[in-house]
Amino acid sequence: MPTTKGRRPDVVIVGGGIIGLATAYELGREGIAVALLDADVLGSGQSTRGWGFVRQQGRSPQELSMMRAANRRWSGLEDELDEKIEWVQGGNLALAGADAAEKYVTWAGIGTEHGLDTRLVDPFEVQELVPGLRLPHDTAIYTSSDGHADPVSATRAYGEAAARAGAVVLTGWRALALERRGDRVIGVHTDHGPLRAETVVCAAGAGSRRLLRTAGIRLPQNRVRGTVGLTAPVPPVSTTSVWAPGLAFRQRPDGRMIFSTGGGGDVDLTLDTLLQAPHFMTAFLHNHRRMRLRVNAEALRELRHRFTGVEVSTEPCTSPALARRSLTRLRAALPSQLELRAERFWAGVIDATPDGLPVLDRPAEHPGLVVATGFSGHGFGLAPAVGEVVAALVNNARPDHDVHPFRLRRFADGDYRAPTAIL
Repeated sequence: MPTTKGRRPDVVIVGGGIIGLATAYELGREGIAVALLDADVLGSGQSTRGWGFVRQQGRSPQELSMMRAANRRWSGLEDELDEKIEWVQGGNLALAGADAAEKYVTWAGIGTEHGLDTRLVDPFEVQELVPGLRLPHDTAIYTSSDGHADPVSATRAYGEAAARAGAVVLTGWRALALERRGDRVIGVHTDHGPLRAETVVCAAGAGSRRLLRTAGIRLPQNRVRGTVGLTAPVPPVSTTSVWAPGLAFRQRPDGRMIFSTGGGGDVDLTLDTLLQAPHFMTAFLHNHRRMRLRVNAEALRELRHRFTGVEVSTEPCTSPALARRSLTRLRAALPSQLELRAERFWAGVIDATPDGLPVLDRPAEHPGLVVATGFSGHGFGLAPAVGEVVAALVNNARPDHDVHPFRLRRFADGDYRAPTAIL
């Protein structure tokens, strides 16, 4: 069994994305012996495949306390982790058509109530923020304290900081099942053998539903496949990240644009998707313009795993249609003299819950287990605060933020609603 400084681990974290790594870092700083395992390399799931937006703007109100705390950490994270992460505080600009204008105005008021610097901006200020932007809109809101960072660099920085803090990082270790003694979780069965600890943290992203199911725990969680593109370098346009109907983009310090269709993506139609349909029907109707149900080989892979236990590791497939659409919209939105050209596209898998909110819980009916998953595409920005919250849950302490809205049992109790985030 791997040891941390000659000790058996106190905590095993399943999942080497930015949430698991931030948790390992916080626990390591407290002198707690941590072993973190991931079936692939660190950040190989969604953490390194997103847009890099770090935004308070547009979130569900339940997340705002954590996100404000996370945002304060981001501004000093390069010094704290001693790594460059391409942090840029350029603000977030969100544009709405007539159908969503009222929601944006309402959310601007919510942001103000929570102490944010969110405000409505007119077309002239939109042009000052992003010169030459050609996106028709009825309403625009802007939060100047938001920013963006490089997902690859930030995830790597957390991994290295966690290791320096004493965490043992085990890549190439696949978690097969949770190990229990009665109702208590006492460790993880892996393809390298058993790994036991006082507490197991499930931070396995889109793989969390499968892992929790091995202990009889039901978590409604869909896998949403998002397609993201990267352009060749172009001259500086703006440091502001932009979200609009059908398009989201930001410019990296090297001049390249990261872009996507602005939320949503493909939901592969599998047996698991159908079994969860009652939980997700309201969410799907709420986001039907952003979500596409797809029938493809993923259904066969899911059936094979369900009936044989064989895990088939595959790179998420990009959507050629979404790739073309997002590039066309980006070219239409920015000055033509930029001559935007796509260098590459990639896909990530978002761990989506029915209400778009994460699960952050130490369920009383499953002692020894902490769950941190279901961030629904919002986890990257939240990570610095979530690491602290999960560390508090591991220590049976009260987190600095209200985690009642994120309890696991809300789904079994039917105590949830359609997503309330506007972005």
